Amino acid sequence: MLWIAVTLPLLPLEAVRPPLLLPPDQPFPPPSEAQPQGARTAQEARCYALADHARVLIPDLDAFALGVRADNTRAHALALAPGLVLLESDPARETRAFEALALALLAYTPKVSLAQSHTLLLEVGSGLRLFGGVRALLAKVAVTVADCGHTARIACAPTAWGAWTLAQARATRASGTSHRWRVLKETTLARVLDTLPVTLAPFAAQHDHALTQIGCATLGDLRRLPREGIARRFGDGVLTWLAQARGEAPDPRIAFSAPPSFRAELELQARVESAEALLFAARRLVMQLAGWLVAQHAALSAFELRLEHELASRHAPRTSSLTLAWASPSRDAGHLLWLLREKLNQTELAAPVIGLALIASGVSEYAAPNDTLFPMPETSDAPLAQLFERIGARLGEQNVLQLFVEDDHRPERAMAARAYRASGASGASGAPARRASSRKPRGRSQPQGAQEVQGAASVQSVLDLPDMPLPTQPRPAWLLEKPLKLAVRGDRPVYRRPLKTLTRTERIETGWWDGEGVGRDYYVAADNQGRMFWLYRERIGGQWYLQGLFG
Repeated sequence: MLWIAVTLPLLPLEAVRPPLLLPPDQPFPPPSEAQPQGARTAQEARCYALADHARVLIPDLDAFALGVRADNTRAHALALAPGLVLLESDPARETRAFEALALALLAYTPKVSLAQSHTLLLEVGSGLRLFGGVRALLAKVAVTVADCGHTARIACAPTAWGAWTLAQARATRASGTSHRWRVLKETTLARVLDTLPVTLAPFAAQHDHALTQIGCATLGDLRRLPREGIARRFGDGVLTWLAQARGEAPDPRIAFSAPPSFRAELELQARVESAEALLFAARRLVMQLAGWLVAQHAALSAFELRLEHELASRHAPRTSSLTLAWASPSRDAGHLLWLLREKLNQTELAAPVIGLALIASGVSEYAAPNDTLFPMPETSDAPLAQLFERIGARLGEQNVLQLFVEDDHRPERAMAARAYRASGASGASGAPARRASSRKPRGRSQPQGAQEVQGAASVQSVLDLPDMPLPTQPRPAWLLEKPLKLAVRGDRPVYRRPLKTLTRTERIETGWWDGEGVGRDYYVAADNQGRMFWLYRERIGGQWYLQGLFG
């Protein structure tokens, strides 16, 4: 077993602080001529702190860098940081933010437990190979927590309470743990736990005075005391906790369960006038969606992003929505964010936005990738389908077309171009892609003998054939958008030069049921320079037309 503990020391503040609209490492844009330098300095100096009616409880990292500390008075903190914004705690928002992060971390393991001191415990022992080992998995968890807008202290250990204690030690900067927050063996964990301060234990606040009186400074000091005396003075819970932390007793935990349907909301608490600026805030919702999809063993083909607008005017809409749909179901957070970014880049907001809501639709069962020796074709086409979806998101779905073979012998109707859909959804978007010659359509298309050919040009095509090879394909690769009417000179069609037919007649007579019937005799023809053409002669009227060109 291996547990990862994610402790959120600033969660009460982060739950009520306005979310960032730019990544933390992205610099502020340069000041414009219309923006005074003083305004930009005040914007950059803005920081936040959680406070009660008298004192500061939790400063954020920017306020801490300016000298603001917990237990400072409000006046003292404002004197140190003039741009400090003091916020009040909100337990309901705190709980929602805590559970939202648990939902996002379900992407790595189905066993996520909620623990005290704003800590999430992840049992990841069975999934290390899937994510590339302990280091790679810890890095992925850290990135997910950061994308959700939280500051975390992460540790891992073979037991849940061991990982929890190491994370608390790292969050409080306790001595002896600067380089031992990642422990993989129980024997090493026992030695590390003995060096940690006893104040890190969950029962320390209740028995702090008694522990100080008997001289217990570390967990090792407490463990070496007589068991009967510990149980009599502090109760059996202390001994049970020590055994569970060291891996000497079982520690069953209730896993966090994902809701049956997905809907996540985020209050911005600051008006946003640019659609592009919403992407970083919406990233939190997409990370939660990715975790929910993994927990439900599902994939997604569409979702709706609802925007709550500030009522700037009487005619401004209260809400609006952006709907994203794609052909191949996916649960890759990076792919979903890419599509959302392209959609937001093309969106003009009707009014400033003050809230977001993400609703999942088009949920289907997730098809795991095929890892066999000979993968199926649909597995190898998945990256190509994502590429076409990204191109469609940037250029518009109507500009990404796919060719479909139609069951019609008329060359101008043998293929159709429609909006691209992945192979799994192509059946819904149009006729299935199959060769027109695989079955006989309604109508008649068959070669006729030379004795059935009418007209002098047909007789000439049999008796006066040039000494040149025929094309390897009976149909040209280049069809004209509209057949070109040809002149006739000496009973021979002319396209820049007189043409000679090289093949016998191929008759296409079909389409009488839709009012656009055709009766044509097709030939492969060539000029005196060897260029080959595909042309036909109408059975009624005898007019020649050029239909296509051979390469």
